Amino acid sequence: MKQIVALFLLIYLSGFSSVFASGGFGGGGVGQVPQGKDREKFHLGKSIYNLEIELPPTDKTKVVAQSEQLDYLQGSLPNSEKQRVNLPDLAGKLTSEQLEALEYFVSIRFNVKLRAK
Repeated sequence: MKQIVALFLLIYLSGFSSVFASGGFGGGGVGQVPQGKDREKFHLGKSIYNLEIELPPTDKTKVVAQSEQLDYLQGSLPNSEKQRVNLPDLAGKLTSEQLEALEYFVSIRFNVKLRAK
């Protein structure tokens, strides 16, 4: 009888205990950095988002059009990021390529679905 109990205890401790998980949930992760040509666009958008590149002075002809897009992007950021960055401040300073790259970065990094143009 002692052998059966010892065998059962050995099987239980070696096999079944490893089946039970901790119960933690990893949650969602950050979107994957794209490969190839999209990678350049992603990194350009990232450097604009983090204000790592020098931007030209404000072009008053672009302010209205860009501020609408940048307001939309700002609104779709997580609350922690809304406090850290102010995208509407960039209105009128971005080229169309830079604005597109910024939108692309935000869509990948924060998993934001952008509205159709």
